[in-house]
Amino acid sequence: MHPRLEVGRIDNGESLVATGRFLTLLDEMSNTRSKRLIVTLAVVVLLSIPCIYVVNVLRGLASFSDAYASDWTSTFVIDHLRTSSDWPSDWDDLRDEYDRLAPASHYAWTFEELQTRVWFDWDADPNVVRNADPPQEVFRLTSGRQVSFNGDPNELIRNYLRTGEAPNRVDPPIGPHGGPRHIDVPAAGNGE
Repeated sequence: MHPRLEVGRIDNGESLVATGRFLTLLDEMSNTRSKRLIVTLAVVVLLSIPCIYVVNVLRGLASFSDAYASDWTSTFVIDHLRTSSDWPSDWDDLRDEYDRLAPASHYAWTFEELQTRVWFDWDADPNVVRNADPPQEVFRLTSGRQVSFNGDPNELIRNYLRTGEAPNRVDPPIGPHGGPRHIDVPAAGNGE
């Protein structure tokens, strides 16, 4: 308990005293402020978590579009190399691959929209790209993101030039013109 302390007089003669009760009241007020601050911070944190989650989900959705643009464009370039043996000179060179591999009923963008999402080095020397280590940048998303479901497009294109293998080849095309391939597998126990 705090000792009684006289600090002054009021006009009616009563002593203004700071007692243990007064100091306790001050402590309670500071505890109340601390509690309010803690509750306020907790509310802010609890409200921030869903907001951060929503922001990340929205960013993720934008990344999906870029990842598909990345994958499809690299697939078009590789298929163009496979079918023509020539490095594409502009987007017009990839138009046939787009029309053949990405039917309008399935594909998310028009050919023109895809061109706004991707930068490609039409002037690159395929021999330099083939021998570059690390892969030469011939492909970049205009958003600046580096996302893909199938892997780095620069590496996929370089690896195709080195090996002639297209691991992400789309044949038949996705959509109503294509569909799943039927593969006959011998039944177990037939001895085949």
